[in-house]
Amino acid sequence: MKTIGMLGGLSPESTIAYYSYITHKYYETHADYAYPEIIIYSLNFDEFIKVGYEAPTKVKQSIERLSRAGADFVIAACNSLHIVFDEIADDIPIPWISIMDVTAAHIRHAGLKVVGLLGTIFTMSRGFYHKGLARHGIDTITPSVEVQERLNEIIYTELVKGETRAESRQFVLTCIDQLSQKGAQGVVLGCTELPLLVGQTDTGVRVFDTTALHAQRALDLATETGLVA
Repeated sequence: MKTIGMLGGLSPESTIAYYSYITHKYYETHADYAYPEIIIYSLNFDEFIKVGYEAPTKVKQSIERLSRAGADFVIAACNSLHIVFDEIADDIPIPWISIMDVTAAHIRHAGLKVVGLLGTIFTMSRGFYHKGLARHGIDTITPSVEVQERLNEIIYTELVKGETRAESRQFVLTCIDQLSQKGAQGVVLGCTELPLLVGQTDTGVRVFDTTALHAQRALDLATETGLVA
């Protein structure tokens, strides 16, 4: 079994969600408690907020530390951090499993070609996620600037602290409906905290829970099962 390295701390809520998913999902399919070993490097959340997640040297150094600690591959429990993925992915000692590639594989498996994207304003506006999905032939639609700003506020003032509010849930569901009306065949929950607020049971629009998809891929790789990439 392989050891998972995780860049966490951005925020603690998503880090907890990844760890919980991997361990509990293992219980569902195995009779023992020998779930994969997970090494977590908890990054300074405030530091990354201030620099806008554009810290390739810091991310590279963190992955190198995970490698020295024994990780066989790394996942980042944060969509926004993937802005530096292309810049450093070929210059690190262990593979970094991209959340965008994993999500794109599931979108393609569902037969969809156009998706809406919800996340931090950084993820929605900087284009790296659009580029990551476009490599797989998927077009991306994002909300208006005003909607992006409100969604960003919900993420940073509520969800990263573990707070879920009914009015915020309704706002996100309205965003999903609006993206669907604009032509999105499905919607990517492109912030690892968003699944804490909404899920597939809340809407008739197909949603892609990047936290669950990414964590499942990590579990598959660690246990060396050949499921969808």
